[in-house]
Amino acid sequence: MNLQGDFEGLTLASILQLLCNDQKTGVLTVSGDDQQSRVFFEQGTIIYASASLKEARLGFLMRNDGVISAQQLQKCLAVAKAEKKHLGKILVDKGYIALDTLKKYNTKQVEAILYNLLFWKKGRFEYKDAKLNLKGMIITQLNPMKLILEASRRIDELSVLKELIPSDKLVFKMSGKVQSKDEIKLNANEWRVLSLIDGTRTVRQVINESSYDEFAVYKIFFSVISSGLIEQKEEVHLDDPADGNDFSAILTVYNDILAVIKNNISDELGDRSYSLFEEIKTGLSIEFHPVFKEYHPENHKNSNLQAINLAVEQIDFLEDPREFLINGFTEYCALVLHQVADILGANPLSSILSDIEKVLGYVKKYQAGSKEKSKIVNDMKIIISKIYSEYKIEKNKGRKGGIFSFFS
Repeated sequence: MNLQGDFEGLTLASILQLLCNDQKTGVLTVSGDDQQSRVFFEQGTIIYASASLKEARLGFLMRNDGVISAQQLQKCLAVAKAEKKHLGKILVDKGYIALDTLKKYNTKQVEAILYNLLFWKKGRFEYKDAKLNLKGMIITQLNPMKLILEASRRIDELSVLKELIPSDKLVFKMSGKVQSKDEIKLNANEWRVLSLIDGTRTVRQVINESSYDEFAVYKIFFSVISSGLIEQKEEVHLDDPADGNDFSAILTVYNDILAVIKNNISDELGDRSYSLFEEIKTGLSIEFHPVFKEYHPENHKNSNLQAINLAVEQIDFLEDPREFLINGFTEYCALVLHQVADILGANPLSSILSDIEKVLGYVKKYQAGSKEKSKIVNDMKIIISKIYSEYKIEKNKGRKGGIFSFFS
């Protein structure tokens, strides 16, 4: 049996139901925008799923919940790649997790992928009958109808939440109405999301960086908005403003890029990561020294913006201050990436570059069009391409191995 076509709305749920009722064994591939997922059926039961989304990956889910450390995950990923074994098996063999824990998170991963799929409004699907090779795999058994019912409930609830938050491009900030953290009663997941709401990130960026699924983050947003902890801030675009010295949007983009680097190296370098961003300034071209003198990615955005504004004002004969600033930040990012590569090696660098490309993809897709946006995206892509080549990193290497291993 071979099915393929486009879908909208609840059509995908109907496809899952059809494959379940007909007790199919094979693979359903669903694609849309820059995402792709695969759902594996055996006798009408969902036994596995894979996705390109980071938050759907097994190791990421366990690390996020504190089940394993970042170091343990990195070590096991390297072993799994070298020995061509499943990550879960390596984690169990090394004693980092129990087999029951692996089964639990394997199911959690599959559910996360499927719930995300059922939220898609449109896309393309293709189903093919296939004999699956399940040897050595930790599989799950999920009833599609139960998943569809839960997804429908979430979709209904999300539609209510989105009346309060109508766009994922909105930016929220702390309201300042709460005087002390002692007055705030939140669970760990809510604290994680709240820590990302800083007046610069959009709702979509918070979802992506939190590692939680869209439904969970919208519920947390609803909770903290209702309690008065946060409030909406006017959206910032990379437009061509009348004020040529408005650097806030440029700073926001580069802060996101540098935050990706910082988050990826903090576990490995600890306090050393702070000094790395400071020490790198000495390698900048001399014209950028005064601009970055008081800048640091961990400073509050307003402090950085004020320092940069003052520094740029004191530089004479700048034909285009915004282009000058973009050139400076691009050079700064390049120096940081080279330093990280020299310290940690190519493997962590590959992950960082991939995450930066996602940030650039978001900027390109959602930010308003402007020459600044094009320059930032193009300049950073050139830097990334050079680093891939210089450190002999094979882009997207190894992503398909786990999927093809299902087929005998």
